[in-house]
Amino acid sequence: MNENTSLQSVDHQINNILNMIIYRRKKLGLTQTDLANKLEITLSGYYKIEKGKTDLNFRRMLEIAEILDVDLNYFFK
Repeated sequence: MNENTSLQSVDHQINNILNMIIYRRKKLGLTQTDLANKLEITLSGYYKIEKGKTDLNFRRMLEIAEILDVDLNYFFK
């Protein structure tokens, strides 16, 4: 597997995680503003996470999982 293929695979996995966050957020009836407030960040900051413009670090993923009431493994199915 070449480097470009590896990067595409990682991007695909990240996009899947972001889509799962969006799906779960909507399923719970939460808005982006709700998540931003619970994470104590700006709406713009949260929007950038969902759009993949800001890297989703492990700590932030743990916080989001807790807010969305899912185990961290939920994102890796």
